Amino acid sequence: MDDRTQHYFERLPRAAAAPLLLRALGHELAAQISAPVLRTLLYRAGRAIAREHSASGLRTLADFEQFAGRTLAALDLGWVQIEEVSGAVDFVHGCAPLVNWFGAQAEDWAPGLLEGLYAEWMSQLGADDRLDVREIEDASLPPDRHRLRFAHESVFGA
Repeated sequence: MDDRTQHYFERLPRAAAAPLLLRALGHELAAQISAPVLRTLLYRAGRAIAREHSASGLRTLADFEQFAGRTLAALDLGWVQIEEVSGAVDFVHGCAPLVNWFGAQAEDWAPGLLEGLYAEWMSQLGADDRLDVREIEDASLPPDRHRLRFAHESVFGA
């Protein structure tokens, strides 16, 4: 475990009942609703969270990274590192409590929460409707990290 991850886990107390409830809820939802529908539901929830923690008025990616880091830590949602790539911006998100909250069976749909969160924040900062945030595969990342790409919808295919 790297220092940044260890520091994050050491400083935050965790409520024992909330993950237990969310895992049970996630299990029941997954038994009744398809993964794509659940991912859309979590995407919408992520956007709602971002609306309650507005990023409006920020001017630079560095300002956004600081804002997002503070907000994510306050919400116990992990941390983010922003990377500029050709034609896109990647959010490398660590320590998201998604598996702890929803269980291992939620890996296909729980990252929708992060997609919605970043998509809404980018919208608040003036992103066009044809720009979106989607999780992309990155086998080089440790299992507790997600790579989300902010790019034109055409980058993601159909």
